[in-house]
Parts: sequence; C-alpha cells; structure tokens
Amino acid sequence: MNKVVISGFYGFHNIGDEAILLTLTRKLKRINPNIKITVLSNNPEETMSKFDVEAVNRSDVFKVAMAILKCDVLLSGGGSLLQDVTSARSIHYYLSIINMGVLFGKKVFCISHGVGPLIRDTNKRRVKQALNRVQGITVRDRKSYELLMSIGVRPEKVKVTTDPVMDLDLQPLEEGAAIISKLGILDTTRKNLAIAVRQKDFRELERQEKLVQLANRLSTKYNVIFVPFYYKNDTKIYGDIHMKTDEHVYYIVDKYNSLTFISLMQNMDLLVGSRLHSLIFALVAEVPFIGVSYDPKIENFMETIDMKPVCSIEAFVPEAIEAEIERYEREEMAVRNELLASKAKLKRLLKINDEMLETLI
Repeated sequence: MNKVVISGFYGFHNIGDEAILLTLTRKLKRINPNIKITVLSNNPEETMSKFDVEAVNRSDVFKVAMAILKCDVLLSGGGSLLQDVTSARSIHYYLSIINMGVLFGKKVFCISHGVGPLIRDTNKRRVKQALNRVQGITVRDRKSYELLMSIGVRPEKVKVTTDPVMDLDLQPLEEGAAIISKLGILDTTRKNLAIAVRQKDFRELERQEKLVQLANRLSTKYNVIFVPFYYKNDTKIYGDIHMKTDEHVYYIVDKYNSLTFISLMQNMDLLVGSRLHSLIFALVAEVPFIGVSYDPKIENFMETIDMKPVCSIEAFVPEAIEAEIERYEREEMAVRNELLASKAKLKRLLKINDEMLETLI
C-alpha cells in the first residue's frame, strides 16, 4: 500500500484550498483505492471528517516528521505556498516540509504550485535548492515557470499545468438554489451577480465607499450576493458595509463545502472577483467572470485563458467593472463560447498532473 502525505494550506476554511485537497484526494484514490493519505492540517479532526483521510496537526513538528518518515510520497501543493509577500514565515514552513521529505529519502512532488512573488534573494536561493532536489514540479501558470527558470531551477523538472480545482465537475443546482432562497431572495426574475473580494482590501474608507457604490448600482438590476471564499476574513465585509448597501444586496455568512460552492456559482449569472479561486470556480461552473487583481497570481491565471483583470484593488474603478458587465451583456454568446473554450483548455492541461501522479503512485 502506498502512503502519501499532502502538505498545503489545509484546515483553514479556505474554500479554494479545500477544493484543491478534495480533487487531490479523489485523484489519488482513483489511482490506488488502497492508498493511505495523511494531510498536514490546521484542523486535523475536521479534515479527517470531510475528506476521509488521516490528518495530523501541521504545527506539531514530531507528528509531521513521523508522518513523512512513514510515507512513500510527499505531495506539496497546490496553491501559492512558495511566496514571501503575505508572510515571511510561510515560505520557510513549506520549504522545511519539502526538505524534510528529501532528507528522509521520500519521493517529493510539488503539484500545481503558484510560485511567487519572491522578493528576498535568500528565499530565491532556498527555493532553487529545495526544488532541484524533488522528483517533479508542476506549476499552475507560465509566469511561475518563468520565475523558477530565472532563479535556477532545472527546466527538466518543471511542467506547466493548471489549478487542480479545474478537475471538479458541475454539481446539481439545488444546493446552490437553497442558499439563495435562505438569503431571502424571492425575485427570481432578476439575474444573480456574485462579488468575491478580500475584506482586508476594503478597510480603507475611500475604497470601501467605491465598493458600496458598485454594489448599489448593480443592485438596481441584479441580486448582488457577496460570497466569502475565506471565511475567517471575507465574511467581515458584512459588518463593514451592510448598513450602507441597498435592497437586493445580500451576504453569505454561513459555512459551506467546496462542492456546494460550485452549485452556488452555477446559480449565478456573473461573478466579479479578486479571490483567485472565485474566478476558477466561476470557470468550472461555466459562469462569466470579471477579475480584479490584488496579486500577480490573478494576472497569471487570467493570462492563461487570454484575459486580463479589468482593474486592480489599488486602482479600484467601479465604472470599469460596470462597463465590462455591459459588454458581457451585449456579447453574451461570444463571451460564453470563449468561457467554454477556456475551460476545455485548462482541463486538458490537468493531464500533466495525472501522468506525474500515476508515475509516483
């Protein structure tokens, strides 16, 4: 029986990362139904219950070391683990896990990483040293590949694929429809428009007022629904702005799993998002989306499907978003055809991950 340890940003109620874990565990079990999977998690009990796997506390050095010592394969990923912008400690944690796997003589595979930004030269060297010692690496966009090449990672080790979440299937519509009904949305003649943003990006009052302005303008035509992809942070937007927003603006504050979120997205007609996985979920759900960038990973993802963000968080322009929505409405059929073509393109890229996993397992 093969034993696999998975390291990533798991057990934090982040819908995107939980969806990554779901796709990885499903894939591994399809390759080998007898496989034993252990996840390094911030909430081991919840992870075990939700994903039918073993789990250990990712902060318990002894338990982590023992899990890696006993495994055959260590998977690092997916997601934006190797970057030094959001946290100085995060990259050291994930590199230490990779290096531990190498030290113990395990097969180590970095799967669907979004690499960078890497600001510090010391971190560039550490990433280069660690990744040149693993069995294989896939990255989820071309810019991540180029960054790894620029710091000296050997090109034969790296292949470009996409985010594992693209492997999720469409879901029954009923669960998402039930969430909308629970919000008290009764007017089914209106289209539904989701907004998925990071609350921390709208703490500054002027930018917050622009977000309120956008929501209120859109609510004259749509049911506007704020959707939290990272519960710990994103649900706080409700407390910040709900007293300022008009009728037909709604806020999801309850917790749901990733498959339910796919169903929810399928009940939307459009999404405006700065959360990367909100854009990916919309693509999986075949729902047109407009990207707003807070990080290069947004541009990197959209570049893979020949799109660009309409604006950035720092230069947040409600009028530009509204103009793009109007264009989508005018060119509805063309937008949908481009969306379906983009989805098919990324799903084809997933085969690179499948082949590498099958080789390892």
